[in-house]
Amino acid sequence: MSVTMLLLLAMVGMAFDLGRIYIARNETQVFTDAAALTAAVKLDGTNAGLDRARDAVAHIPMCWNLGTERFTGVVVEFSSDGKTWQREPSDASAVAMARVSAPNNGVDIVFLRAVGGPKSLTVPARSVAATHPARLVE
Repeated sequence: MSVTMLLLLAMVGMAFDLGRIYIARNETQVFTDAAALTAAVKLDGTNAGLDRARDAVAHIPMCWNLGTERFTGVVVEFSSDGKTWQREPSDASAVAMARVSAPNNGVDIVFLRAVGGPKSLTVPARSVAATHPARLVE
């Protein structure tokens, strides 16, 4: 009975930690998806459009981990071909894509630490959006 109870508690702990990781990963991905789409909408081929895209991303609610923490290290990059990404592109008129990354978000591990797991896991996410996706496929 004691061994069974110990195994049952271990499984509940693992489910708790993995559930938290799954939720945090989902929150991070939803944020980057929304931010990339918002940035792409603001692109109009001008430097002012790039500034509006960055500003729009900065004004999206950046809370995650069930609303208890803010995203850190959010990166907004732009591209004209989807291969070369730049934070400050030299030719704004060719920019047609925005990529938003949220790389530095760690979830504290509670129960898996007891069996040698890490103290925290990073849950990064990255999303790309284009002003006119159908044109990029041609």
